Amino acid sequence: MKRPVFLYLIASDEEFRLIRGQGSDLTEILKRRLSEFADGDFEFSAPKGRNASGGISFGVSNGQTEADIERPRLAAHAAEALETAWAAGTHDGIVIVAGPKLLGALRKALPKALHGHVVGEIHKSLVKLSLHDLPGHLQH
Repeated sequence: MKRPVFLYLIASDEEFRLIRGQGSDLTEILKRRLSEFADGDFEFSAPKGRNASGGISFGVSNGQTEADIERPRLAAHAAEALETAWAAGTHDGIVIVAGPKLLGALRKALPKALHGHVVGEIHKSLVKLSLHDLPGHLQH
């Protein structure tokens, strides 16, 4: 019996990886950092206490952090890459690996056509692990 071939999307707030896996045999297909995409030329490091016009700021904020703003952008790029890799037709299922907040953003960004192919989710940040160290974490 042939072992299934999974397409793993492993992501953090800064980067994502696509990995093809069959059992413990893993191959990295793609690795991208959020800073590599041209649609995110934003400046987030404004001095505290000053607003954009140079006036004094009294701390009025909507409570969003830079990660909260950038997370949907990374999710959109990761979902697009996942859709392209899935279209190759060589995988049996998709497993998404990310922390809870990013996992929610990835679910929203994932094209509806791929929803039925997601066979698992792992609520951990494993993007920094080497291919050698991943198999034990990806067993499901």
